[in-house]
Amino acid sequence: MTVESKPSIKLGINGVILLAAIPVSFLADYLFNLTLSGRLTSHEYGDYKVAYAYAVLASMVILLGGDRVAPKMLSATLDQGNNRPVWSFVRFYLKTATLLSVVLIIVTYAGSYLHLFVSGSDQHHPLVLMSFVLPLIAAAALFSRVLQSGKFLILSNLPWRVALPLIKTAMIVTIFWLFGSLALWQVIACGALAVLILVSWQWFKLRQLALISVSSAAAKHPTNHRELLKQSLPMMAAVLVTVALNQIDLFMLEWLAEEHEVGHFGAAATIAHILPVAQTTIAGLFLPLLGIAVHEGSKQSMAVYHQAQKLIFWVLGGLFVVLLALRHTLLGMFGEEYLAANQALTLLCGAYAVWGLAAFSSTWLQYVKRGRNVVWIGLTGIGLDAALNLVLIPRYGIDGAAAATLLTLFSCSVAIWLYQHHTFKVITHDQDYQQA
Repeated sequence: MTVESKPSIKLGINGVILLAAIPVSFLADYLFNLTLSGRLTSHEYGDYKVAYAYAVLASMVILLGGDRVAPKMLSATLDQGNNRPVWSFVRFYLKTATLLSVVLIIVTYAGSYLHLFVSGSDQHHPLVLMSFVLPLIAAAALFSRVLQSGKFLILSNLPWRVALPLIKTAMIVTIFWLFGSLALWQVIACGALAVLILVSWQWFKLRQLALISVSSAAAKHPTNHRELLKQSLPMMAAVLVTVALNQIDLFMLEWLAEEHEVGHFGAAATIAHILPVAQTTIAGLFLPLLGIAVHEGSKQSMAVYHQAQKLIFWVLGGLFVVLLALRHTLLGMFGEEYLAANQALTLLCGAYAVWGLAAFSSTWLQYVKRGRNVVWIGLTGIGLDAALNLVLIPRYGIDGAAAATLLTLFSCSVAIWLYQHHTFKVITHDQDYQQA
């Protein structure tokens, strides 16, 4: 690739399928949440959404970025047909995740015992139950990333985006049909069983496709754990901050708002979630090309960035218009009381759309080794979001939480774009100086 050449990417059958799966995955997740909210009170549904948000954040922490760094560390060796480093890599991060899961289980159980977060005097908060599922979630993330490293994108992506919510929906419908009621612990147990089924299937595919070997030779493959953590921890920090920005509202609503409002906000967030899902899917198609382009120079990497950004803009723009047009209908399907989240959904769609346009800029900065400042921008955003929530939630409820998210993500997006522009100028100047 030369400076004059215009980088391009052919989506291929895998890319087309993954893009087509975006609305399918949304419908599958929407169906699950619709089914769940119809069988739980808004308070119980809110408790589940808080527990789910906790699982998302906690699973990233216990993996220490192992899932994020896997494609970078394993793609080249797997491309050469060498799977010996894979088992050593997976085993290290699985052991670490399991040990840290035990710590989180103890901490959440202690918090429940001290009544720091309980939904009733005689039952533990779903956070405690969800903690026991964390090792399974960690294994799921690692196995998916190994499949992605081996370029099996459909096997890596679709089981979790489409199959998982459909399996969970079938399970909770069956339980409700058999017993006439549904408890939160049953919902979490169904989720754990569904994850176990898919993890077992992905493990079978990893072995079948020869992407992993558990032989004694593979087990003894030398691995520099310190170097792995040096590579993975910064990636974990950047992603964790981004996810925390999207999840902090639920935790603060649980603390500051009425119990039923958490469920209303959770429904709105579920609908708006298609925007970050679409952005992540598109970004995943361009990351291999971006990795190559970064090594060839800033102009090449920016050409890839602009091509990806153009597709992200049109897809997110189209989805944004559709969501605004259907927001009343989509919320109404949860129940009439959920229409109270109409304004919150509008604000969340705006927030996620703006951040979706900035997210690939954040990725570009990480690829050119400017990730530390991205983390600082994100941490500042978390502080800003928390402060805005403290002011706005007591006064405006879920609309205040959504407004806080919009203001925070807009501010972070502007900061990311300005920093990217500055970084591009600096890198280009340095490269031109070296060439001269």
